[in-house]
Amino acid sequence: MQIDKVQRKGLSETIGEELLRLIAQGGLKPGERLNEVHLAESFGVSRGPVREAARELEGQGLLVSRPRQGFYVADFTSDQIVDLYEVKRWIDPALIYDFQSYSDHATRRAILKDIDTIDTTEKVAFSNTLFAFRQRQVAQLHNRVLAAHALSLYRQFHIVTALIDVSDPEARMVRITDTLRLFWTAMVEEEYAQAQEIMRKDAEFWRKDVAPRFRKDTTDTA
Repeated sequence: MQIDKVQRKGLSETIGEELLRLIAQGGLKPGERLNEVHLAESFGVSRGPVREAARELEGQGLLVSRPRQGFYVADFTSDQIVDLYEVKRWIDPALIYDFQSYSDHATRRAILKDIDTIDTTEKVAFSNTLFAFRQRQVAQLHNRVLAAHALSLYRQFHIVTALIDVSDPEARMVRITDTLRLFWTAMVEEEYAQAQEIMRKDAEFWRKDVAPRFRKDTTDTA
């Protein structure tokens, strides 16, 4: 597992980004325990910033903590995937309203153009550049509370996208980027109802497609 040394500024945030990268690229696998000592040595920092970053990622649903055991990479279940897409259906209308109310035409056109930066050559590059696009999109939001919730959701989708094993990843990447272009074209043209319908149908499609690819939640009792 190769880990890049981090700079001595914004340690917990930087380490959080590195942990996210490791999870997305398979360096840390679902259900795997974080070795805080090894990570701290690899990053060239004390254990404190590693633990702080882990707590932040736990709050975003990417890590889970167990008493006296430490932090583990989240192992998504089908029920959790359904929950993610339900939250997406709540957040999408709020995003549309924010951009409708506070952004100008040039900003929306720039976001539409920015879709071209998403790398569809292979799975990991796609997942990483899609998330980077989402980060730049969220940075344009007026409501910072909404931005924080949207970014947390996108971080979880970033991991989910990386975990999915499909027979035709190219078709999957094309569908995602095509939907983004349809959505942002509607936003540029101020067809906000159409934009909302695009996102509603998209969330429903992916909920049905993605959830069955993850294990069933076996924690419920009859």
